[in-house]
Amino acid sequence: MRAASEPPLRIVIADDHPIFLIGLRAVLERDPHISIVGEANSPQALNALLQHCACDVLVTDFMMPAEPQADGLRLIEQLRRHYPDLPIVVVTMLNNAGLFHSILALGVMGLLSKASLADELPQAIRQVRQQRPYVAQTIRQALSLAGEVGADRLHSQEQLSPRELEVIRLLASGMTVGAIAAHLHRSKQTVSAQKVGAMRKLGLGNDAALFIYVQEHGLA
Repeated sequence: MRAASEPPLRIVIADDHPIFLIGLRAVLERDPHISIVGEANSPQALNALLQHCACDVLVTDFMMPAEPQADGLRLIEQLRRHYPDLPIVVVTMLNNAGLFHSILALGVMGLLSKASLADELPQAIRQVRQQRPYVAQTIRQALSLAGEVGADRLHSQEQLSPRELEVIRLLASGMTVGAIAAHLHRSKQTVSAQKVGAMRKLGLGNDAALFIYVQEHGLA
């Protein structure tokens, strides 16, 4: 529970469709601990807004066709480069496992389908507050069917050392690397190395893929 004195979570929302911006605001403002501090309707407007508007989370459409920036991946790459510590939640109507994988590889905190936004966006924001990635159920299914994080990797779990398995279980529970290090009385460097080693053995390229894996295989 958030303390009464804790400031609201500041969120910027971006989409090129006015109706969808209204919908985003309506869903988010159901939470009294959220404050919408800015809106943008194009990549250019978003970049300009972020230069002077401090926020805690960005919720953005993936494709906002507007010249000269119409490539969603390029937009996210640019945002990650200029604002590396800003959690980004991406929403999209697209349904392509390869594209989903590319988006997640850029280090976004959340990936949602517009089709189920009303149900999933509040849950995604709760996850982001806990520094945990969120991937919509329909997107997890698409990735599994494409073999990105599917059952064919279950055997890889047996290759993990007991300490690596312990670390990914704790990561899946919502603990940070620093918290795990303190909990296990190990250095942050050791815990980070064990996390990286586990992900390499499992063939997982980012934290979101790790989160999907542990959820699918009952490790959380």
